Amino acid sequence: MRLKIGDLAKKAGLSVRALHHYDAIGLLSPSQRTEGGARLYGRDDLIRLHRIEALKRFGYSLPDIKASLDGQFADAPLLLLQRQIAELDAQASRAQRLGRHLRYIVDMLATDGETTTTDWLNALELMNMVQKHLDDDEFDALLAAGPESMPSTDPAWSALIDEVREAVQRPLPTDSDAAVALAWRWIRLVVRMTRNDPTLAAKLMTMQLDEPRAPQLVGITAPMLAWINEAFVHARCALFAKYLGAAQMREVRSRQFAMMNSRAWPALVGDLRAQMEDGVDAGAAPVQAIVKRWQQLFRDSFCGEDKVLEARVLDVMMREPDLQLGVGIDDALLAYLHQANFAGHGVIAANAGPKPSALMVATQRAAHQLLDRPLVLDDPVALAVLGATEAQAVHDNIDRFRHPASVGLRSSVIVRSRLADDVWAAAIERGVRQYVVLGAGLDTSAYRHPHAAGRIFEVDLPATQAWKQARLREAGIALPPSLHFVPVDFERVGLAEGLARAGFDADAPAIFSWLGVTMYLDEAAVIDTLRFVVDCSEGSAVLFDYALPLSSLPPILRIAMEQMTSQFAERGEPWKSFFEPDALVETLVSLGFGHCTTWTPDDLNQRYLSNRTDALLLGETPTRLVLATV
Repeated sequence: MRLKIGDLAKKAGLSVRALHHYDAIGLLSPSQRTEGGARLYGRDDLIRLHRIEALKRFGYSLPDIKASLDGQFADAPLLLLQRQIAELDAQASRAQRLGRHLRYIVDMLATDGETTTTDWLNALELMNMVQKHLDDDEFDALLAAGPESMPSTDPAWSALIDEVREAVQRPLPTDSDAAVALAWRWIRLVVRMTRNDPTLAAKLMTMQLDEPRAPQLVGITAPMLAWINEAFVHARCALFAKYLGAAQMREVRSRQFAMMNSRAWPALVGDLRAQMEDGVDAGAAPVQAIVKRWQQLFRDSFCGEDKVLEARVLDVMMREPDLQLGVGIDDALLAYLHQANFAGHGVIAANAGPKPSALMVATQRAAHQLLDRPLVLDDPVALAVLGATEAQAVHDNIDRFRHPASVGLRSSVIVRSRLADDVWAAAIERGVRQYVVLGAGLDTSAYRHPHAAGRIFEVDLPATQAWKQARLREAGIALPPSLHFVPVDFERVGLAEGLARAGFDADAPAIFSWLGVTMYLDEAAVIDTLRFVVDCSEGSAVLFDYALPLSSLPPILRIAMEQMTSQFAERGEPWKSFFEPDALVETLVSLGFGHCTTWTPDDLNQRYLSNRTDALLLGETPTRLVLATV
């Protein structure tokens, strides 16, 4: 049975014109024709037409249907299904975006109460203007923030825009307290609106400046943006001025104003975030290249080649989290940046000595002897105690100790060691003749003061002490007669028993130095050791440092320490105990200590690091020092 085109059209529910089109594109051609040229369709043609219509109902295009039915794709059914799924997903995404767009406009109009035709047209014009300057993802991010975050509809924005307009018209000086307050309010609203995306913020600013109708629709003019930009630089400089001297502030202020209109920071932050979101290892070459750009831009923005100023600016950054506002840095990106810095400069020693932490501290003391003048801690055996291989590595890689993270760590290490020396010297003046170094590691107190009166007891694990003594023998360094090694495996021998075996006099006062240890012990072990000290003779004391709760640290420092402690844990030395300063003093008093002396970083800077021309500085630190006296 053969059907003419009209009959086939009726049975199939198609138009004759559609069948003509199918024939023209080679999708469905009749298997026969009459002598007069009329089309005749047979059984195979009907089967093909049925398949065509079935695939059309699934949404396939006519070219895809033809390719499939003609056998051009060996895996045509699967390929077509995959392509159709992708197209449906894209259609759904477009529909969802359109729905969000329309709901956003409805919400915008609803916030103003009664809606006029002008309101409607202005809302549409503003949305179309925004879409011209943003890609789909950026536009979605803006929609997600909600219409209440837009300057044209948010009451907070509207009030602030009016205040800034009035400030520009007065004019209000951009360095006044009132202007600075307006700048902080402005940047916080921008961060909320853009979800802390500086690239999005920059594009919206470009739109505001380039689109002739934007000032009328939003209310923000180019002079207002220039005024708020200048006020924001003054706002940032006001935070720096709390910590920097006059000459340092002149340098920072000059550089901040020179960079005021630069978009280098948003671009650089965007590049780093792209690497992070792509899962690129922080030690990979592209990330390390960004880190180098970051360091150069930091110097250009704040300090030039002045290492002292660089250290102080970094410290201010730790203390003042508001300095990160508007830069686009969040916790995840900060963690990635710190990881990249560690990977690039080897701040944590990678090769094993006694323990990674002990070797790290010892290498910083050694680097101090080579790099820093004047010396805070004069340590003639600092390099020798490392052993020949490690000492040579310090010489060969000395530049890594100039990195700000390394300088900050070294500042902490040498200041606490110098403080311990001073506490011991003061105790000798009072007649104390016993000095106990708990968790000594590669401590060199006995060699820095070989002729000090009394006896020095170094307490540590047997393996650590054996390694240390071997390095000293290799270097030809004789043990001072005052030194007594106390190898203690705390799973088998208690501290009291170990010290007694070494000749410690429990009836005489002693000074205990316990540096860089408590954070690796659980709280119960720390308290047990403190109980031992408090039971010693009157006049005894313990100088120790302890870790602050990471959650209490400023954001930048907290994230850096989370990175560092994670690396410690991977190497078998997790931090286990943390103490609040006031609560710890209460604990010490309850244990029986009669007096506690504490120091802030500023106290120690004034005592040991004032008037230096290098970058040594105790900034915001994750640890504190306390001297508890019996």
